[in-house]
Amino acid sequence: MLPFFLGEPQELPDPPPPSELAKRVAEAEEPRLELTPTSARNRRGHRLWDLELRQGERLLRRWPSVTGRPSTEQLDRFGRPGNHAPLPPGPYRIGAPIRLNNTDLWEIGRSWFIPVDPLFNTPRGHFGIHEDVSLDGTAGCIGLAGRRLTEEVTHWVHSAGARYLLVKG
Repeated sequence: MLPFFLGEPQELPDPPPPSELAKRVAEAEEPRLELTPTSARNRRGHRLWDLELRQGERLLRRWPSVTGRPSTEQLDRFGRPGNHAPLPPGPYRIGAPIRLNNTDLWEIGRSWFIPVDPLFNTPRGHFGIHEDVSLDGTAGCIGLAGRRLTEEVTHWVHSAGARYLLVKG
């Protein structure tokens, strides 16, 4: 029960639909990351995705990445937790990079983890950008091939002040 001095309960406005929010993120002039599937595959059969740092229409940097695994590409990307499918399309908020150490999970590397949280409803979660140590793909995160590449992406995201990720495809 709400205390009487708070007044009558008021309805909050519905958040914008994911497609509208994604459009706003894409049209903003502030730096953002975009993740787009390509038709290319690496030697292990993983689809390569372009991870781009953009400001407005301007491309600042581009890095090759993976998300998911070849055997999970066609699975439900929205509703089934734990299926290791690629990131669901839509807008995400980028969190502060986390410095990893020897007590962290080996699979996500020993340099950096950049959390990314969906700005839409999905039961899937715990996404981030990290090194793909074993080069066997990810459980849905964005995987980078090597520590140097992971440190470079982290530096650029942090120095540019990118706050949003837009996943396409």
